[in-house]
Amino acid sequence: MNCPSREPVIERCCSWFFATLIVLSTYTTLLSGLFLIIACLKPYYGNLIGDTGGLAPSSATLLSAFFAKTIELSYVTVSVAFVGQLLSRRALRRGSRGVSISDMSLRMWITQPGSLFMQWETLRHSGGTLLGIIALIATLVSMLYTTAAEALVSPKSAMGPVYERILYGNVSTSFANPTYLEAQCDTPITAAIDPSAGRNETCVSMEIVGRAYHDFEQYMQQWSGLAQAKNATSTSLKTRIKPHGSLYDNTTVTGSWIEVTDMTTTSQKYQRMVNNVTAAFPHGGLYDAARNPRNGIRQPNGATGDGKYILQASVPAPAVNVLCAGLSKEELEPIIYTEWPNHEPFNSTTWYTQAPAYYQSTNRTVVDEIFGFAPGTDHPAPVFPIYPTEYNTIFNAKVENSSALYLLGTAPTGHNPAYVLCALKAKQSGLCSAQYQVDSSGAELSTRCEDPTDELQYSRRVPGVVEDNYDINWKSVGWLWLDAVSLGSGIAGEDASIERLLTQMVPAYDNSSNTASLNANVPSVAEAMAVLTSVTLMISSQDAPYVPFWNYSGYANQILPSPVQQIFNATLQSSGYASGHAVDWQKSFYVVLVLAFLTSVLFMAFFMVEVRGRLLNDFTEPSSMFALAINSPPTERLHGACGGGPTGRELQDRWRVGMVEDSHHYYIRPIADGEFTPPDPGSDDETVKGGRTHLAVHEYRSVSRGAASPMSFLY
Repeated sequence: MNCPSREPVIERCCSWFFATLIVLSTYTTLLSGLFLIIACLKPYYGNLIGDTGGLAPSSATLLSAFFAKTIELSYVTVSVAFVGQLLSRRALRRGSRGVSISDMSLRMWITQPGSLFMQWETLRHSGGTLLGIIALIATLVSMLYTTAAEALVSPKSAMGPVYERILYGNVSTSFANPTYLEAQCDTPITAAIDPSAGRNETCVSMEIVGRAYHDFEQYMQQWSGLAQAKNATSTSLKTRIKPHGSLYDNTTVTGSWIEVTDMTTTSQKYQRMVNNVTAAFPHGGLYDAARNPRNGIRQPNGATGDGKYILQASVPAPAVNVLCAGLSKEELEPIIYTEWPNHEPFNSTTWYTQAPAYYQSTNRTVVDEIFGFAPGTDHPAPVFPIYPTEYNTIFNAKVENSSALYLLGTAPTGHNPAYVLCALKAKQSGLCSAQYQVDSSGAELSTRCEDPTDELQYSRRVPGVVEDNYDINWKSVGWLWLDAVSLGSGIAGEDASIERLLTQMVPAYDNSSNTASLNANVPSVAEAMAVLTSVTLMISSQDAPYVPFWNYSGYANQILPSPVQQIFNATLQSSGYASGHAVDWQKSFYVVLVLAFLTSVLFMAFFMVEVRGRLLNDFTEPSSMFALAINSPPTERLHGACGGGPTGRELQDRWRVGMVEDSHHYYIRPIADGEFTPPDPGSDDETVKGGRTHLAVHEYRSVSRGAASPMSFLY
């Protein structure tokens, strides 16, 4: 059967189809390379993507998905064209291996990946060849490229780099200024209802007691959880549950234990129970500084609600020292007023308001060295009216020129020691930095203390901070705290619950070893009181300077008429949008991006180096293959395959496309039949029909000659 070809098998040079393939292959190569670079570098886009400026996150994700899909579509187009052009050239080229029926299915793998599961025989015969491997790679890329780009390239919320910043915070008053705290406290009780200044003091007391009990309850719940799980904590203070508090109901405050001493060693030294802890808390002003418009920190309140930032500040940390020592009844006698000879009658209702002379003593005690009592100096011993009854405490906040508050409690009957004397004093420590971490679910304000790797520790940025400079003003705030939480009700034997709880936490002293140590299952009395006082430190520092001193003179009561802004050093790490994997298993998608780029380079090189504008008619196209096959002579190689299709060895037989030059008729025949013997291309000057080679014959001979090229390995 003769079927003279109406159209040439070679497209005219640089046809629109070839130009389109070059454009698509170039686009695929460049874009897949760009996506691979982005996935490897994981760039952070900062303000380029976000709710407050730049491209909206949803738009950025949509654009990424759009470009990934266009890369995938152009990749499929180019890879199918590559397979078709290569197989067509194999079919025509002399000395090539020809094509098999299973080879003709390669393009279907790429366009219909699911066909791999239906054509196991085809996969077995062609999957191990070089072209089969390339086709399998193209199939994998076509299936997973968009998914890989979503995992590794698409912008997603991520923490950006850490930047050094100079931040601004408002300052209105000095640290622990009770006058300012009372003036700022919101209360519906007007001066007309309560004409005395007591309305403001009552307001502050209510704020203190509410927050103090809330924070202490949370602290005790943590200890209770450990006890119920039979999971004892450490006897080393550094690794025990940290002190904590709260701020504005939505901010968790976590402190640190600093200046830690070994309780066992200290108790052994003084031959009594000595419980000494210092708790540092973050500067309360950091909350407002993070929202200062001048600092320009984006808060996580945008449309998506997924904002986050971590602010670490080099500011002093308000800290409280709680020092408790055990005493016997006889050892306490020098500072118990009713035990003095010729003492005046004691009145429990007026004791806390009497003249200061009643509140300090020149008597010597056995704990003078522990507490630094020195008669005749600025550190006299406190005086208490009576021995508190069991489970009760009494306080003394009026020792002149002293920065400490004193608390005396009675432990349960039979406990050793029988009584505990505690001193509480506050300062601004330079051993810490503060960290404020915010996200859409809440915020955490915490300290980072005594860390040799912390460059923002305040004492490193501002050397010379004196750690034993305790603030006497805090004692006034502490007085409000002691009274508000009922730590002085023991003077009348009122058995307040908080007093009972604290006295049960007094560590026991072992007379046989002359030591006392922390209980792994229960917090000590000093730890508990440090947590109870956290509210006083937070409210004392909220509008205070970001330095450990008052540096504004000439203002009454150390209150500024309007806030001034003070700078401090900080680092800021904000969440934004960045490319890259979200979880480790997504790294496996790098394989897809790498294979997509490498095969795209191969395809583009093939079209530019091998094809060079001379595209062949793709004989693997179903329509072209049907026309070629129906106009070819029958063969015994496929006997019986006309109904159910070829199987087994029939899929492996190699085929070539030939031409009857006299009639310009193309046909396909199996190489094994021995019927396919391509004519010698001869010379281009051979005369055929009128003296010169016909164009169709010239095309055929040009392709079948198969000159050597850098990509001959593909044939």
